[in-house]
Amino acid sequence: MNNEGKCIEYYFDSKTFTKDQLVKSIEDAKTEFPNKKVEPNLFLNQWGVYILKINFKDKIEYVSDFKEKRKNKKVLLLTEKNRKASEKRTSLLNRKYGQYKKTGEYKPI
Repeated sequence: MNNEGKCIEYYFDSKTFTKDQLVKSIEDAKTEFPNKKVEPNLFLNQWGVYILKINFKDKIEYVSDFKEKRKNKKVLLLTEKNRKASEKRTSLLNRKYGQYKKTGEYKPI
């Protein structure tokens, strides 16, 4: 199964179209689909024909990327929270009975 998603291909003759006209056609193609994520790709094949291939980013793929980023952020927050808790736990375990916290300051009354 092809997982490229939806795409549109335009074919242009290299003898009649210039590079500037092709760039303009890319911009026109982007404005045709304002609500879609568009990835244009322009290349020249072996027979001298420019091929403009416009790939549309799939909505499911876009949502899955968003979910993955969100999941990674949650994992980072949890690991930071666990690290802080373990530091606090080790500091509590390393204390001795009757030992006060060292402030390093002397304040007269």
